[in-house]
Amino acid sequence: MRRSAVLLVLSIVAATMVSLSVVPGTAWAGWDDLPEPTYEVQPGIGLVAVTGLTPGTTVNLHEAAFDPALEAWRVVGFVSAAADDAGTTMFRDLSPTSIYVTQVGLELRWFGVDRADRVPSPDLYTTQTLQPGYQYIEMRDGTLLSANVVLPGPPEDGPYPTVVEYSGYDPANPTNTRVLGALDASAVPGLCDSIPSLCTPAAQPGSVLAGMFGFAVVGVNVRGTGCSGGAYDFFDESQVADGYDVIETVAAQDWVKGNRVGMVGLSYPGISQLFVAKSNPPSLAAITPLSVYSDTGTGVSRPGGLLNTGFATSWAENVLRNAEPLGTGWVRQLVDEGDEVCEANQSLRGHNVNASQRARDTAFYTDEVAGPLDIRTWANDIEAAVFLASGWQDEQTGPSFGDLIGEFTSAPVARYMVYNGLHGDGFAPQILSEWSAFLQMYLADEVPDISPLVRSITPVFTEGIFGGTVSLPPDRWGGVSTAQAARDLFEAEDPVRVLMDNGAVDGAGLPVAAWEITSDVWPLADTDPQRFFLADGAALEPTAPAGESTASFTPDPNIGEVDFFGGSSAIWRANPDYNWVPAADGEAVTFETAPLEADMVMAGTASVDLFIRSTAPDADLEVILSELRPDGNESYVQAGQLRASYRQTDASSTPLQPVMYGRPDEVAPLVPGETTQVRIPIPDFAHTFRAGSAIRITVNTPGGDQPRWAYELLGLGAETTHTVVLGGPNASSVLFPVAGNRTAEVPLPACPSLRGQPCRPTPPAQ
Repeated sequence: MRRSAVLLVLSIVAATMVSLSVVPGTAWAGWDDLPEPTYEVQPGIGLVAVTGLTPGTTVNLHEAAFDPALEAWRVVGFVSAAADDAGTTMFRDLSPTSIYVTQVGLELRWFGVDRADRVPSPDLYTTQTLQPGYQYIEMRDGTLLSANVVLPGPPEDGPYPTVVEYSGYDPANPTNTRVLGALDASAVPGLCDSIPSLCTPAAQPGSVLAGMFGFAVVGVNVRGTGCSGGAYDFFDESQVADGYDVIETVAAQDWVKGNRVGMVGLSYPGISQLFVAKSNPPSLAAITPLSVYSDTGTGVSRPGGLLNTGFATSWAENVLRNAEPLGTGWVRQLVDEGDEVCEANQSLRGHNVNASQRARDTAFYTDEVAGPLDIRTWANDIEAAVFLASGWQDEQTGPSFGDLIGEFTSAPVARYMVYNGLHGDGFAPQILSEWSAFLQMYLADEVPDISPLVRSITPVFTEGIFGGTVSLPPDRWGGVSTAQAARDLFEAEDPVRVLMDNGAVDGAGLPVAAWEITSDVWPLADTDPQRFFLADGAALEPTAPAGESTASFTPDPNIGEVDFFGGSSAIWRANPDYNWVPAADGEAVTFETAPLEADMVMAGTASVDLFIRSTAPDADLEVILSELRPDGNESYVQAGQLRASYRQTDASSTPLQPVMYGRPDEVAPLVPGETTQVRIPIPDFAHTFRAGSAIRITVNTPGGDQPRWAYELLGLGAETTHTVVLGGPNASSVLFPVAGNRTAEVPLPACPSLRGQPCRPTPPAQ
């Protein structure tokens, strides 16, 4: 065997063939016949890290695959890379069915790489002991992830229902002293004794809230961030497998109730729950994703084919910047205090993947790159219980989460709370009461209960987050004696709760819904699609004009910016100061109905089916849906965008929801001067247009009407004209998701007051 090994290595270097029986996925290192390498090789899932090198050293990687016809291993690939300043390099996209040899000078090492679906021995999990405080958890490839454990009490007083928060922010940060909003835990008599976790607080809000509701919390930084080892790559197979390993390691602890784990978090740590649940760790009982999206590409990064240069790319750049070696204050503090593991874990940061640049480089949807990040394609594989809550006007992750409603078909139970509102509204008390109840029922196996102390302090932190005091809703579990009885009651209810007129109560603009619609399906079963046609005179009419006419506008190449200029959380406060500026004359066309004779409730997606002619070979188009109120104000409802070259619809499209992926073979330019149909989707929303109001559709260039989304536009000049065809055989129209004969349960809300829906004096029609 030793001689065969030597022959194999020499043959690979010489690019010849030799037979050998080996098991891919197993690492091999040094034989007596070969010199012991001075560098280290750490194989992972489809990748290998090479460390311990002199900076600038060349590493050659030879790939050999087994050829069944020849019954031999055959060289199929070769690549080289130089070690960075930290003396490391990394090779990605390696095959688990090949074997590889690294060559540094005359030093050789050969190995195989793993694949994500190969589950390690349970010993990896059961032999690791986690204690309260800061520590590291070992992954299947040997990478150490930083973790911080916060318990509701001593370990010996457990077991405790336990949740994990997992992201590239700072969930493992043990230096945090800050608690949610304006709450000073030490200033409240007895609070530290009653809720110890608030006085040794976790770093992330989801973890703090879970601790407040009595859960043990484990915060873990994904690889390549914080003090965790490895290199960062946005939700690659390694991060998903790490999530599996984290869940199983935590579940194996004696202080974890039932050896079952849940997950918490909003935004990034909300989205991460879906990716971890994709791998179905056996001990994962429940996930509670808040403020999430359905697809990284079409949902956020390139909605309608337009690069989101606002939130999407800036977020990715910020995460990457914080993941640089010693990139955050808490990491520097731990290293300065002598954490040698954290310091060593910074060595591979030079190989973190730039997700922002990848988004810029990925102009089209491909199954290889975009597919694994498209939650829609695997949501039905998730087997944990699911509680999802998100807002239609979410200024960060957007409204695409609507595509996930009803898609968790393998989950034992799935519940959805959706509302008009913003990113931070997932932490509103009306959500938290159901969120905590869900975890108590499906993770802790307990009857939902909120202590009087928690109820008393909730308005304090809502003041800090939302700019006003909001209380938890009244207890609705009185008289329920067992967890099973609570689950029976809960599961008898409709799974979809649509919170309506969020913010309208007392005109306060706080995250409190005025009423709600419940349903067993989404879109609503009684949806009655109604079509209106764009017509002369800026009209929106129920019948198509007989003759053809047109309406034209000039694109604004500079409009692709935002309409809110405060801090990232300032917009969560009541009635923020939007700067929703109307399009300049000639840079938009508007169409509006006559005043409605009765309320019209809409819930779901809408399709704006335009026939356009342009003088350019492409067009960046946006449609804004708004309500023209009888008090002379215009209230924003929702908006959809489309680059016309991405107009080809997928076979999964419906009359109310055009679906575009933007695959390479689907993208095609316009023919200047030729009439072309484009269907612009208006993403999910729920809104009541009141009697006396009119419905307005505005067609313009994308931008200027969303708080944190901006777009990289085509840059078409003033000589370009986009023309919308009205009437005749190419009658442009819009199909609305009218929710049966429903009517509002409260009067017209104050302007402003609705969460996420700016309200301004109505600009003139164009």
